[in-house]
Amino acid sequence: MINTIRFNSFLLIIIFLIGLYVNIIPEHGFDFFEHPKWASWLLGLFFLLFPIFIFLSIRFFKTYQLFLSSKKQVFSMLEMHLDSRKLSSAKSNIAATISHEIRNPLQAIIGTHELLIKDEGIGKESKALIQGAYNTSKSLLNMLNQVLDLSKIESGKIELIQEPTSLIELLNDLTQSFQGLCDNSSNTLKIHIDDLIAPSLLINSTSLKQVLGNLMSNAIKFTDHGIVFLSVTVMNDTHADQLIQFQLIDTGCGIHEKDIERIIHPYERSQIHHFHEIPGTGLGLSITSSLLQSMESHLHLESKPNFGTSASFRLRLKRTSLSPMSKYADSTQVHVHDNKNYFLGKTALIVDDYPACREIISQQLNYFGFHCLQADQAHDGLLALEKNHIDLVITDEFMPNINGRQFSAMISKHYPKIKIMILTGDSQFITKLSGEEINLISGFMIKPVELMELFEALKIIFLPNEEHWDFTHLLEFTNQDKLAAHALLDSVLKTQNELTQEIQTHLNSTNLSLLKPLCHKILGGAKLIDAHYLILHCQKIENSESDFQQILIHHLYQELIRVNHQILEFQNQHHANMI
Repeated sequence: MINTIRFNSFLLIIIFLIGLYVNIIPEHGFDFFEHPKWASWLLGLFFLLFPIFIFLSIRFFKTYQLFLSSKKQVFSMLEMHLDSRKLSSAKSNIAATISHEIRNPLQAIIGTHELLIKDEGIGKESKALIQGAYNTSKSLLNMLNQVLDLSKIESGKIELIQEPTSLIELLNDLTQSFQGLCDNSSNTLKIHIDDLIAPSLLINSTSLKQVLGNLMSNAIKFTDHGIVFLSVTVMNDTHADQLIQFQLIDTGCGIHEKDIERIIHPYERSQIHHFHEIPGTGLGLSITSSLLQSMESHLHLESKPNFGTSASFRLRLKRTSLSPMSKYADSTQVHVHDNKNYFLGKTALIVDDYPACREIISQQLNYFGFHCLQADQAHDGLLALEKNHIDLVITDEFMPNINGRQFSAMISKHYPKIKIMILTGDSQFITKLSGEEINLISGFMIKPVELMELFEALKIIFLPNEEHWDFTHLLEFTNQDKLAAHALLDSVLKTQNELTQEIQTHLNSTNLSLLKPLCHKILGGAKLIDAHYLILHCQKIENSESDFQQILIHHLYQELIRVNHQILEFQNQHHANMI
């Protein structure tokens, strides 16, 4: 707009000067020229063109300056983009390293608890304590999965997947986990749960457990020989939802009023001297506050020094007629007794630089009948392969000098018949594998590895031709009507082929929420044909409290292809027999 005004003003000035010149020039031109008339008009033309030339030169100079400035900004932005990519890559590497370092001890903790839970020589009371420790370890793993998704946390795109949950069961499991911590600190833990709480509510259980866990941990940590009281009360009850208040009160050291707003920020702690005597990062309340905001709630703190603290928040939770998914007690029990010594006579080599992980994986494999050898690095693993007959190598991905993928390539080159499985703490491991690397290995698993997961993976590796579905189940469903059973099988196969293509588009996705609706469609057909592994993979995805376990998508996709192929072979064989 301003440039247009300037140009119009300049044009008016030129017209004014031309008019002025035309009016003052004599009819025969200026006498001091040899050819007065023509020279006068040429002089006028020069006076006309000169300011235009000056104007255009200034415009060109400014445009050139603007071009140079824009070019500088573009290069600056490119440099910033490259720096941000380097930082992002470094951050991803740090996250993968942290994930690996935390998942290694979790592998040892969860694996040990699993083995102790199934030990028939342990008494009921001890087993209950072990079960509580196991539940706590699984909760810690779920929190790790959530916190390590750095991009979503930073962008504020944490997707809360709400699932049918028994809030009472969740609270009982949580208090059971913290009871031992209270006993050790000489505190008394009391809990009041309102009887009006609905049996099934839509809850993001991981986030709620993390919020309550952080608050309970703080309450116990900053209370010495006192009381920690958790109250869960229904404030408003309708046929559609319930407004529930969660309040945690302790008789601990308390917080100064001026510190209450400040300590919600990361790495901030109260100025009371008790806080400086207790180790911690000061991240708990910050994470808690962020999670509550994502659940459309707010953390309310009231406290007085030496009198204690009250932390409360309210959640409006929708009722649901769907049965709650039990994840807090019986579901964590390990039911693998029938599979004991299933692989008796086979030998496995475990290569991992973390001794506790090597030992736990060995114990798990021993349970299934494997004879196990161990090595702490790839070089020792190669020596063991030279001296022993090995059926299976399980190697860690993150190892000094030679990593798991490099070690797998060496094994495949010299011992092509040996099955190889890679363990990793990197949940995005599948995206880093090339096509050649995928063909080299028999499978991979994300730490920590549980017994049933390991058993399923071993069966797929050593029994690839096992039937993963059952036609007799369809016959029972159709009351032994073979024509109806085959027609239904055609429909199931057609639907599953379509769903396979749909899932293929999500193979590089890190968001399970996109996949969960497809699992509902798959489950219907899978139950009709009793595709037990397919059902199991769908249930694992539906029950998953982490939305970036990409390996679950990969396993489901592989199992769908396997079942569809087996059904197609069955149909071809049946058609040939009919002919």
